[in-house]
Order: sequence, then C-alpha cells, then structure tokens
Amino acid sequence: MQTIDGLKLYNYIISGAENLIFNEHDLNEINVFPVADGDTGTNLALTMRNIISQAQQSDKADLTLDSISRIALANAYGNSGLIFAQYLYGLAIEAKNKEQLTVEEFVNISKRATDYAYEAVASPKEGTILTAMREWGNELEVNLQHDFEGIIDKSISKIADVVNQTKNKLKVLKDNNVVDAGAKAFLYFIEGINQFIKTGKLSFRRTKSLTDQGNHENNIKGEVVYRNKYCTQFSIISDKETSYFKNILAEYGDSLVVTKADDNVQIHLHTDTPDKVMKELVNEKNIISQKIDNIKFQSSVINNRKYRIGVITDSIADFDSEFIENEQICVVPLNIICDSISYFDKLTMTSEFFYQELDHFKMHPTSSQPTKQFIEQKLYFMLQHYDSVIAITVSKNMSGTYNNFIAAAEKLAYLDKKIDVIDSKVNSAAQGLLVRETIKYLKTGMPHEEIVQKINALKEKTRIYVSVKTLKYMLKGGRVSKVKGAILSRIKLKPVVSIDEKGHGSIFKPTLTQNGAVKQILRKIEKDARSEGILRYSIVYSDSKDQIDSFMKQLIKITGKQPEFIVPISPIVGLNAGKGSFAVAYIKGVE
Repeated sequence: MQTIDGLKLYNYIISGAENLIFNEHDLNEINVFPVADGDTGTNLALTMRNIISQAQQSDKADLTLDSISRIALANAYGNSGLIFAQYLYGLAIEAKNKEQLTVEEFVNISKRATDYAYEAVASPKEGTILTAMREWGNELEVNLQHDFEGIIDKSISKIADVVNQTKNKLKVLKDNNVVDAGAKAFLYFIEGINQFIKTGKLSFRRTKSLTDQGNHENNIKGEVVYRNKYCTQFSIISDKETSYFKNILAEYGDSLVVTKADDNVQIHLHTDTPDKVMKELVNEKNIISQKIDNIKFQSSVINNRKYRIGVITDSIADFDSEFIENEQICVVPLNIICDSISYFDKLTMTSEFFYQELDHFKMHPTSSQPTKQFIEQKLYFMLQHYDSVIAITVSKNMSGTYNNFIAAAEKLAYLDKKIDVIDSKVNSAAQGLLVRETIKYLKTGMPHEEIVQKINALKEKTRIYVSVKTLKYMLKGGRVSKVKGAILSRIKLKPVVSIDEKGHGSIFKPTLTQNGAVKQILRKIEKDARSEGILRYSIVYSDSKDQIDSFMKQLIKITGKQPEFIVPISPIVGLNAGKGSFAVAYIKGVE
C-alpha cells in the first residue's frame, strides 16, 4: 500500500485511540511524571474518546485530519492530552490540501508534526511523549523504502526501545523503575495502528506491548515530590500568539503547555494559584471553559491512602482547607458566574476576591451546579482507589447538585462498588461539620453502612443560623420574593436566616438590628445547649473576621468549647448572604 486516503487515515487514528483507551489503567499505574497523580491514562483516554465519538471521517486526508485535530484540541485533557492534540493538529496543518498521502508525504508530515508538539510546551523535557513522537518520525524516515505496512511495523521495536530508555532520561522514572506514561501511551497508539494495518479491523485482540512489565503499582516508591497543587486547563478565544500566554503565565507554575488552532487557545498549567491565572486570562474576555484537578489530592490518595472509604463533597461545604488536605477529602467545585464569566467556587474565585468585588460587578453573580459528567469523573477516580465512597452534598432543595451526584453514581454502577449520596439538608459550615464527623467515624474503622446511618441521624440535629447585615443580596439572588423583599427592605430588617427541616432556606427571626440578630442566635444556641447539648460548632464569616470576635467569645462561654473551625463563607453562599454576614453552625448532642 503506497497511498492512503482520509478513510484509511481515520481508521488508523481510531484504531490507535482504541488501543490507548484499552490500556488506560496500565498508564495510570506508571504515571509519576510530571507528578504522580495517576491520571495520564485517564486524561488521554478521555481525549481519545472524544475523538472517536465526535470526529468526522472524509475520503480526503486533510479534511479527516482537520476534524480529528479540532475535536482533540477542544476536548484534550491534561498535559499529555494537550501535547497529543497539538501533534494531531500539526498533522492536519502539514496535510492541508492533500486528499491522499504517499508514504513519503506521511513520513514528512509525521516528522513536522513533532515540531508543533514541542512548540506547545514551555519547557520541553526529553524522556517523555515528545521524545517518542520525534524518534518515531525519525524511524519512519529510516524505513522510507517500504510501504505503509512496512514502515509502521518496522517502527514498533525501535519506539519500544525508546520508551524503555525513558526510565534513564528522567530521575523520577529511574527512581521508580518505570517508563514515562505519556511515551508509552504513544507506543500503544502506534501499536493500535499497526494492528489495524495487519488485520483491517477496528476491533482486534489487543496484545501486550513490548514494554509491558506486568503490574507496576508496587514499583512506585511512595509519593513523588511535585511543585504545584493544581493541574489547570483553560480554553479561551484570542487572537494573541501562544508565546504571549507562555510569557504571562510562566511565573505562576510549571508544566505549561499552550496550543492554538485559529483563535481557539488551550492552556495547561500546574499551579498553586489558579485564581491568579484566571485573573490574567479574564483580560482576554472570552474564557470558554476551565478544568482543574487537585493533583496533590490525587497523588496522596494513590500513594498514601488513609482510609478504605473515600469522602467527597461539594464546595458549598465550608470547613478548613488544612483538614480537607490532611484527610484526603475530594471537593467538587460549583460554578459561580460573575459578569458572564464562569469561575470555580473557591478555586478560580476566592472568597477574598469575591467579597472585595461583590458590589462592583455589573450584574449580580449567579451560580450553577457541577455537571453530571464532571461529578462522574471525580467519582470514577475515587472508585478506582477506594473500596466505597460516601458523598455529602448541599441540601437538594437548595441546589441540583445532589441530583447530579445521584445520576453520576448510577452511571458508575457497573464498577460494582458502593456509593452513598447523602442529602445533608444544610449548607456552608453545617455541611462542613457533617463531613468532619464522617472522617471521625472513618478513623474508628466503622463500616460504610454504619457511617451512613449515623450521618443521616446527625443531619437531623444539625443547625445553621446566619446574621445577614442587609437583605439586598438575597433579594438580588432571588432567595426572597420581590414583594416580601420590598416590604422587609422598607422596614430595614436585618434578619436571622436559617434552613428548615426540609432543607429550604427560611427567615428564622425578623430582627431590626444585627445586634438583635446576634442575641436571637445566642438565645437559640443557649436553649439547645441546655436541652440537648452542643456536640460541635463552627463559625463562618463573609468579608471581615473582626466582626465575629465578640460573637465567638459568647459562644465559647455558652458551650464551654472552642469552635471546630473559623473560615470565610464560600462565594457561592456569599452571593446571597452578602457582605457583613456571619453564621454559626452546630450539631446538637453530647459525646
């Protein structure tokens, strides 16, 4: 076979993609570079699944590659996913106006496509997927005298050697006695193409790669050192060149990859400050999407899991970040929309910035729950590493988050692992307290079913009372009807807001001053302390911690206890509670 058209080229790439997907778990097991977050296989598999499901085939080579590359760039996941997508984009650019490809043309565009992949990476490293791509192109050229079947088949052993040598190129790979996951993924991709050429079938029996060494999981030597906490990815529309984004973002982290097709720019960066990256990109106006994974959490779970049962919640739950990190709690961010730009609650929109800007947004911020697909991805990771999972969500009568968790859990039923989704019936600090109680039960070795039973009982004894300085934010957010809000605003009430037994927000006491509101809250807590006791409590505040000093002293006097935590109210909750608000959450009962 001396030429190929778009249909054969499509089958090549789809077959390579399928073989890569088939080996997803093997790639996750050996993933230690750039960080040991165990998701290189999953990120590449997600990228390939989008290609398989969305790319359009044509009998013309250039049109087929154009469709594949655009789908790949728009739906790439992670560092390796973006590099792979940029490689495919390079193939498409170099194949422009070519309806068929000769062997020589195929070899030439494959070699030049590698340049596109290298250019996308701010600091290219040898011993990675980039090396495998470059050496494959070189090996194809060495065998140029053969037809398509010959050049592909003869390249396999060479690339397998290149992949095996990656463990000697990077110290972290050598220390863990594994090859680079991205490089090996590229080998799987080429092996898939080779199998299609030999069999003529998209569905074939996969065989072990020449680099397979059995189960690598025991080779990993504990948690690998990394420099940044979050793996971020942004899709924006901009006419600026990739070099511009490399320059402005380099100071915020590492593993920077920037790709561009027309005006569609994809940015990947490992950073500790996704909010600062977001501020830089907001200036471009057209942010299409964002993806953020906590790679410190992922690495910790993979290499040093603390419990057999995983705990996941949403970002409406307010509690201390140190506890979240230490106890390996997965937090799914909700979306907060400010002036038509969507942010991730607590990640790309911090509480500090939110309250500072709240009165300056052109439109009052709104919120939306995480999608079923987004939750499914988080749960899928958890189920790969835990025996079972307990999810604790914001009240289902305040957000669709609970229902999306349920839908995601049902979709993952095929994994045959237990997932319980608990409607907390509360939000904010009250929800955070329930998550903390779950961890306390895990520490005792309590079984899954008993923990779920206890949390369901505790939530009925969990309360939260919020002192709202003004009703204007609740009115803007639609939490109070316009008629009722107009009446209450006219008489300038500063009410105590709570959540009823069904999980709906409600006005607990319509007080005239914030001091009056505080007295009502303290009176209620004192009453509950006398009758049932206060098991634990916590305090949250919006824009200023100073306002709660006196309030906290009185709570300590009533309960005889220090608060479990004192943290800012999440932006999602704050868009209704507003500036000047603070709250106490507690669980009734005794030890």
